[in-house]
Amino acid sequence: MSEAPPDDRVGYLAAWGLLGDEWVERPYVEVDGRGVIVRTCAGRPVDAPGVVHDLGRRLLYPGLVNAHSHAFQRAIRGGTHRRGDGDPSSFWSWREAMYRVAGGLGPDEVYAVTRRCYAEMLRAGITCVGEFHYLHHAPDGTPYADPNELSRQVLRAAAEVGIRVVLLEVYYARAGAGRPPLPEQRRFCDGSVERYLARVDALRAEGHAVGLAPHSVRAVPLAALGELADYARKHGLALHAHVSEQARENEECLAEHGRTPTEVFADAGCLARGGSFTAVHAIHLTERDHALLAGHNVCACPTTEADLGDGIIPAPRHRQHGTSLALGSDSNAVIDLVQEARLLEMHERLRAQARLCLAGPAPVARTLLDIATVGGARALGRPELGRLVPGSPFDACAADLDHPHLADLPDGQAHDALWLSGTAAAIDRVFVGGVRRR
Repeated sequence: MSEAPPDDRVGYLAAWGLLGDEWVERPYVEVDGRGVIVRTCAGRPVDAPGVVHDLGRRLLYPGLVNAHSHAFQRAIRGGTHRRGDGDPSSFWSWREAMYRVAGGLGPDEVYAVTRRCYAEMLRAGITCVGEFHYLHHAPDGTPYADPNELSRQVLRAAAEVGIRVVLLEVYYARAGAGRPPLPEQRRFCDGSVERYLARVDALRAEGHAVGLAPHSVRAVPLAALGELADYARKHGLALHAHVSEQARENEECLAEHGRTPTEVFADAGCLARGGSFTAVHAIHLTERDHALLAGHNVCACPTTEADLGDGIIPAPRHRQHGTSLALGSDSNAVIDLVQEARLLEMHERLRAQARLCLAGPAPVARTLLDIATVGGARALGRPELGRLVPGSPFDACAADLDHPHLADLPDGQAHDALWLSGTAAAIDRVFVGGVRRR
């Protein structure tokens, strides 16, 4: 006879759900007072604790993991869609509009826009976000009295909303090869690797989850990349960078280094530790680039990549090379990882003129769910997240089978319907560390 569970344990039941690697009917998850999963099974066990929350007709999923966000860019949502006189309407003209908004944000504004952004993420089932954070100082580049003032505003917003955050602290040094930072870029720059790492050290000493993020080969010289790679390797930190988002980026890199951006990161040691590097976008790649990224991570941001005209991420080729995929909301024009996942598949269908492009051993919907959960957790260096298994925190979301988009469908079709034709609007229950946040 098993012992009765302690009184601080509670159980959760749903109609269907993913427990570990198994899709089961009537999934049951038992959580202790710390918010950690202690037991999972199909159906309510006979020795369940006294409090069991039946979520009813819902699909239970691990909490979604957003591996790449610029929260402050939510402030320009809808503000870059009208063509001005002589406007080339490109990524680069969008960047100018983004810089104008970034220059007007002080600590209070950074906190406010980040809090709104994270609250929206939580409502969409996202329980952990990787914040690619590069607003560091005052608009003229002068550090605040606390050099981590704006990082703390991000952390404060996350804590108040109740979402987990991995602070991907960005290192930014220049406007391009041999060019000092533009006036509008000065607040991104610490002035030296030493000052940047001093800020990182302070955040790590306080126990915050931190990763390193050399912005791009355009913004970081080769010598600095090597120093950052050494620090990340020494302390076991994740490394994230924008890689080959635009063809022009590749052209400038070839002119400076005679190599592709991926090759530059590899030569600097950023890819030396298996699985530790995340290339954000990684659209315009050579076959050698794909080979170098094998075993690492690529974060796709399809709604932003479409919005900016970046191109289509070659998701099947990444998978063929053993590269793990994750998803990000990036500019936060759209905050919905269900849409990001679906577009990853649909963009490939348009390019290949075929269907079910990301199908493999698992159906497409399951592949997309794994990318939105396990893939994101891996990219952020948080392997305890992204799965509903004993020992992991109870970070979860649930989609309502009676939501208008899913209503009246056979239960066996609902999972595919959500991930291949739906949105996060059907998600109406969200838990982080055992605490219900929605």
